[in-house]
Amino acid sequence: MKDKSINIFNSIFSIFILLSIIGGGLVFILFMVAILIGGETGAFLSVTASKTIMPYFIKAAAIGMLAGLIILYTSGKHYLYLGDD
Repeated sequence: MKDKSINIFNSIFSIFILLSIIGGGLVFILFMVAILIGGETGAFLSVTASKTIMPYFIKAAAIGMLAGLIILYTSGKHYLYLGDD
């Protein structure tokens, strides 16, 4: 049961971190397009990207990190631990 839950949280972690990375790239592209367009249209595009789109990807990153912490403490493996294994 423990391995099954770790696999589920590993999938959740992978999906949500991938979504947040792709979302960060999308917001970056929108900001670059807004800079190139300029004016009121560019300002509207950048405000839309920061106020409407970005919070969803920040929430996705937070869910991914929570799943990663659950994996870390459920499995009992700390990957930065220097031991005598």
